[in-house]
Amino acid sequence: MAIFPAEGHRVPAEPQSAASIGSQVRAAESPATESRPRLRIYPPSAPPPVDIRGLHVNDRAWMWPHTLTTLAYAAALVGGLWTWQQGYWPLTVACWLLGAQLGHMKLIALHESAHGTLNAHPLRNEVQGLAVASMILVPLSAFRYVHSQHHAYLATPRDLELWPYVNPETPRWVRILAVAAELTIGYFYTPVIFLRGVLVGENLPPRERRRIWIEYAAIAATWCVVLPVVAWHGWWTELAVLYLVPSILSGNLQSLRKFTEHLGLLGSSILETTRTVVDPSLIGTTFSEAMLHIDHHATHHRWAKMPHYNLPLATPAVYEGQPRHLPLFSSYAAAMLDMARSLGNPRIGRQWLAPQSPRLATEPELARARAA
Repeated sequence: MAIFPAEGHRVPAEPQSAASIGSQVRAAESPATESRPRLRIYPPSAPPPVDIRGLHVNDRAWMWPHTLTTLAYAAALVGGLWTWQQGYWPLTVACWLLGAQLGHMKLIALHESAHGTLNAHPLRNEVQGLAVASMILVPLSAFRYVHSQHHAYLATPRDLELWPYVNPETPRWVRILAVAAELTIGYFYTPVIFLRGVLVGENLPPRERRRIWIEYAAIAATWCVVLPVVAWHGWWTELAVLYLVPSILSGNLQSLRKFTEHLGLLGSSILETTRTVVDPSLIGTTFSEAMLHIDHHATHHRWAKMPHYNLPLATPAVYEGQPRHLPLFSSYAAAMLDMARSLGNPRIGRQWLAPQSPRLATEPELARARAA
């Protein structure tokens, strides 16, 4: 569903500076600023035509689309290896790029599995999530725990998934190196983020912690079988061409999407710290569908258990009547461009904004105060 702003206005492609978000929203929510322009999604006389409770019913999360994606992903990997062996390296690059996008789609499927919305059947949901997790060195349970802290403490120092960008004590050069690592070797760096989250997490139940370590052990056992076989046959080049290159590219896409969703936003609420994209064009809707509508990201954070296919239907209810300066974009390219401005000083969250120091009164002001 497309968002329709008030007549005479359009969805802004570029929001105002992230550094001013906190003060602007506080001002926008004050009684004295009720006349400020606000997003109009529905006609003024009509109530929101969505049943939020009904949109939480998971009755269309079928397994076959993800099975087809998995088969297409496997075909792209095998195609990359075959074309490499035949000397058709331009086709190898094409297979790598296709495999990277399909692998990125599988990573989003892992995200949905962590929320329990990938499949309406709990066992199938877990099996699909575990299968993807075994290939990316991040156990499903570890992903689920760290990601739950991301939702619970979004854009605060306790947000384990967005570390180190939420920690004002982290030097700028460390944060820039972290960005570089995520955008170039995300396949290897992302597991470090989640392992750190498990190790430093303060509210991880013992039973869940045991399951996490069991899943880590299962992943380690899998690779302890794969790597010796590869070494025995000397298949290192084949492993790199078949799996490692497209996996690295998929991890980089995952990091790019993660940054587009949050990096550079210095607010304190879901709508202030999350970029949402509503692109009603054919390309935009197809792109959103391929990403399981994760580009409706504020809606996902608002209702984390809502199935992905209902997020576009609920997005208007999230933004109706909200201040117009919020990071709501009409194209994914505009959202990425807005994020890119913050790569030189990667930060997330209101804690980066220095509190205003009290100003000492001048002598004329003191004199007027005494006279009053």
